[in-house]
Amino acid sequence: MKGNTLNVMFFILKNKLLKNGEAPVVLRVTINGQRDEIRIQRSISVELWDNAKMRSKGRGRSSAELNMYLETLKDRIYVIHRNSVYDGERLTPKKILDILYAREGRHLVLKAMKECIDGWAASPGDLHPATLARYNRCCGLVETVIRDVYNKEDVAFSELDKKFITAFERYLKETCGLARNTAAKYLECFRKVLKVAQHKGWMEDGRCLEELGRLCVKEETFPSFLDWDELRTVMETDMPAGRLERVKDVFVFCALTGLSYQGISTLCPSHLFRDDEGTLWICRTRAEGAEVGDSCTSRVPLLKPAMVLLEKYRGWNPMNPEGPCFPVPSVQKMNEYLKEVSVLCRISKRLTTQMARNTFAATVTLANRIPKEHVGEMLGYSSDYMLRHYTQALERNSQKA
Repeated sequence: MKGNTLNVMFFILKNKLLKNGEAPVVLRVTINGQRDEIRIQRSISVELWDNAKMRSKGRGRSSAELNMYLETLKDRIYVIHRNSVYDGERLTPKKILDILYAREGRHLVLKAMKECIDGWAASPGDLHPATLARYNRCCGLVETVIRDVYNKEDVAFSELDKKFITAFERYLKETCGLARNTAAKYLECFRKVLKVAQHKGWMEDGRCLEELGRLCVKEETFPSFLDWDELRTVMETDMPAGRLERVKDVFVFCALTGLSYQGISTLCPSHLFRDDEGTLWICRTRAEGAEVGDSCTSRVPLLKPAMVLLEKYRGWNPMNPEGPCFPVPSVQKMNEYLKEVSVLCRISKRLTTQMARNTFAATVTLANRIPKEHVGEMLGYSSDYMLRHYTQALERNSQKA
């Protein structure tokens, strides 16, 4: 029957080389002179391609895997076509390719990741907002690495391999400069999405999950903080007027109040109140660190140096008098400028907004024997997990001394 004439061929696009120098492989399906073609998301060095045999002539593992994949696609196309003949259905080349890639499970990584995130966002209580934000950042990071590794906008789950996982980890640590445990958080986010894909049958190979599981193991760390002498040095060292002076002041205020970067950047006059004894307090609900559904409130009395800084920046933005109390740059710029501050203060430790908060917990409060429950309340913690870390860090420091 004329309607049964089918031809399947593979060829490469020699004139459209990818960034990696390889040529994309194309699948073409022809039925009775009518044809359609599609790139199969595979590439090969031009010199390794055998045009006559429509396969790689290389002897390496990647060539063997490519040839096996090509044979698999060809076999599936003939099965689809044969079934259509039995059913009396006349398929076009385009329809065959549509069926082929539907069966191939062309579930794309970024698309599925964004759908997962949208689903979690639509179900309040599933994930804490800060965790949801991390998943969104992780999605952007994965997108960048997919472009670098595959030179494509998105890939199917079936295309992921150990090489990609290694590249993703290296990107987080080397390009983004993330510490091991911070990188592990993003790897764990990606691992959760792959678990969803595996559960839905979109990804049969579990080696990527195994590799991610190995990389997600965190090492035990202790928070870094300034002791009293170092904090006093920062407070007493004059900075050039401008950005360094502002950043130092913000750091010192955080060290004296325990505010996180999010806390200081959104601190407004409405968060301040004075009690019957005349003491000025910061009182606000703190989202970070609290479990979903918790109303975790932070109450911190202001020490005199903190009150001086607050007064110093009163009215810094006349266009928005009820807005933030301090001119706080982005967290990236803040930590970048703090490196300069540490040099001018001759402090070898790396100053960060997190270190300021750690300093309040360890040096300003716990080291002065303020009860843990009061410290936890001031920091807005819903459990004593982090307080135990600060206590252990203090003990380690005292042993070194």
